[in-house]
Amino acid sequence: MRRIPDPTSRLVTSPDARDWLGGAVPSPAAAFMLSLILLPTLFWLVALKRTTTYLLPEEWLMQNVVAPGQTWIEANLPVVDIALTAVSALGSGWFVGLGFAFCGLLALARGRRDLALLLAIGTLAFPMEWALKYFVAIPSITFPDLVSAMFNVKGVGLDDIAVFPAGHALRATVFYGLVAFCIARLSSDRRQGLIAYGVALTLIVAIGLVRIYLNLHYPLDVLGGWIAGAALLSVLVAVHILAVDERMSAALRQRLATGA
Repeated sequence: MRRIPDPTSRLVTSPDARDWLGGAVPSPAAAFMLSLILLPTLFWLVALKRTTTYLLPEEWLMQNVVAPGQTWIEANLPVVDIALTAVSALGSGWFVGLGFAFCGLLALARGRRDLALLLAIGTLAFPMEWALKYFVAIPSITFPDLVSAMFNVKGVGLDDIAVFPAGHALRATVFYGLVAFCIARLSSDRRQGLIAYGVALTLIVAIGLVRIYLNLHYPLDVLGGWIAGAALLSVLVAVHILAVDERMSAALRQRLATGA
């Protein structure tokens, strides 16, 4: 019986630093397959959220589990409540924006323009969030309202005018996912790459769940943020790896032609 192919296996390797793919880098086929699963799921969620603000199971969960739990933690474990609020801040727009800038500059300092470009393109997470909020918002919002919320004018932010998708979940998925990919891309040790993926996944899940704990989003809002972010992340990773593979294949053809 054939085993399922390892999604991190590589068929082509290169000693060149720019074209080196670490041991935990996924194959482009696996990344594209993931995007083909996520995009229709996101479309279904968007269609659902265009017609309803929440589902009854979500409302029951928020009223009977989340709200009492948050009240109890605030009263008995205030330090935990502060720590959870700090975790939520790790997915805020300002923090993620500064994180993209810092990591991009760090990549440039190391001479990795390819990774800096990848991180720069990762900021598409922001307009993706804005477009989804504008399209799905119930009641509908105007474009000036959306622009004002981007800059938190009068204390009104994006999540105040449209809760789907959860922006923290979307931004965290793209940012921490790309950072983990860059670490795996630079490392020749498969374990380091897998550890980076594990840490990124932990942060992504924690940020999303904290948004539910803070009673700022329903579960489907967070799920939509995760799916939208993962769809964008998988496409960026697949295109990046295909570009690296193409450079390596071209270099191999050139060496063979020179040798012939």
